Amino acid sequence: MTTGNEGFEILDPATCLELLGTVEIGRLAWAGSDGRVQIRPVNFSLAGSDMIIRARSGSILATARANLPVTFEADDLEPGLEVGWSVLVLGTIEDLGSTPEAAKLGESVHPWARGNRPNVLRIRAGEVTGLRVRPHEGEIIVVRLDPDGEE
Repeated sequence: MTTGNEGFEILDPATCLELLGTVEIGRLAWAGSDGRVQIRPVNFSLAGSDMIIRARSGSILATARANLPVTFEADDLEPGLEVGWSVLVLGTIEDLGSTPEAAKLGESVHPWARGNRPNVLRIRAGEVTGLRVRPHEGEIIVVRLDPDGEE
């Protein structure tokens, strides 16, 4: 990790993946055949360096089946303190089909949206980058406790 003069900390890929494991929603983006960019919020889970999502029939599933490149972004921001992080993943997306692996991976994703999302998709990370905005020197630092009360 390195810190620039602007107060941004450039995150290494391992730190980016660690941060992704702390949130459950991100945004999936891709350019369709007409060149228009689509962006959708998705619930996800991590499986190593891959993001797992579940989808219904529609544009996300069609993107996976067309082997289009995708961009995935997730963040955690605290506007009151002007701190946070953002991770960007460039990669590919694939439909895992009806395999035992897909069923197992699909159980780790809990979609917020109502309705059936039977298709399990995997985003394979190609490039992983991230930035973090740290508190200004001498300001409050937020510490989040896990459910057991540990840091």
